[in-house]
Amino acid sequence: MSTKKKDVNSLAVILPMLSASLFLTSYSVVNGVIPQLGRALNVDNTSAELLSTTPSLTALATLLISPALARFFGLKKVIGAGLFLVGITAFVPMFATNFAVVMAARVLFGMGLGLYNSLVITLIQMMYSGNRRATLLGIRGATENLGQAIMTALVSVFVLIAGWQGAFIVYLFAFPVLIWFWIQVPDVHLDKTGSSDMEDEGNVNTYPDKTSPMLGAFCVCAALYMVFFNSINVRFAEIAQKILNDPHHDSSVIISIGILFAVVAGFVYGFLEKKFGDNTYYVGMGIYFLGCLLVSVAGNNYAVLVAGFFLFNFPGPILGPFLCNRIPKYATKSSQAFWSTMIILSFHVGVFASPLAMKAIATITGSTDPAAPFPWFTVGFAIMIAAVAVWQLTHKKPAAKAAVATA
Repeated sequence: MSTKKKDVNSLAVILPMLSASLFLTSYSVVNGVIPQLGRALNVDNTSAELLSTTPSLTALATLLISPALARFFGLKKVIGAGLFLVGITAFVPMFATNFAVVMAARVLFGMGLGLYNSLVITLIQMMYSGNRRATLLGIRGATENLGQAIMTALVSVFVLIAGWQGAFIVYLFAFPVLIWFWIQVPDVHLDKTGSSDMEDEGNVNTYPDKTSPMLGAFCVCAALYMVFFNSINVRFAEIAQKILNDPHHDSSVIISIGILFAVVAGFVYGFLEKKFGDNTYYVGMGIYFLGCLLVSVAGNNYAVLVAGFFLFNFPGPILGPFLCNRIPKYATKSSQAFWSTMIILSFHVGVFASPLAMKAIATITGSTDPAAPFPWFTVGFAIMIAAVAVWQLTHKKPAAKAAVATA
């Protein structure tokens, strides 16, 4: 195989392979200039927010077909095509002043991300095994957030230089990453079953005979918490401008710092999982609840708003792996890939639905306060915590009785 032609354990291969993930959450790096986008394109704030979230939905189209494309063309070619599409669609928003044209470019941008979103994970799974594979998968997740933080910071610089169009210049970095990736990373082909002849047979899971309905609850949980989480990402800049009474305030630096919390969380997830097990869910959701509560009560206090925003950015890299790591416990072996895809789809649906949910709350309440949805979301987090607690309590009792009977 081509993977034998290069030392896949060398940094010359590992670094460009990981760098492809830098762009996977970059659809949101324009969040800091959403108010400016709305004014420049002459659309309301909800429409401007869709420029940030629509790529997460259009990514679904290519996400679903990417495994089939990889089996036919190989992983390297499909990942390369996705990176090329990310870079090429950056040109349109840099020069267009029409909302429909910019939205069309963002649609194609999302399709580029979806084309290789899951394949960068598959590439690591097939090229590595054991502890090295686990370590690289964790670092890859942190790389997504690190890329988002770096590009969000760069956006603030480019906006100062070129106006709102400068926010899209960062996507041009996809081209040097593509060249680096193409030269250094070996190609990997899937066989007809989608498995790898490098698969590590030593890592054996025990799967149930029947898929549990719990996985449906996992998908609902993933979609809901992504609605709540992404809402602060797209709405933070507007709330900050209102508090500071500065319609030109650029929140990109604060957003970038917040993303660093997600990078840290990606590295500490393994420790939390080992220490708390299933209760890791409460750690993540509890931090979400506290962050949402601070945003809800911030009022005109910018420091409280920023503190809530920082807390919001920490739990995502905890709860995402938490849900995915439990799929083998509840799904049959043959449905593992299906449910992994369903959870990823739920994340994307939640991201896309977040501005629509905020719009719906504004319509129901009649409030024009950009922070109005967050008391509702705080209640939502509380309900999600309580629902899982009730489920655990009602399902632990039979086990406890059985233990007593055995004794």
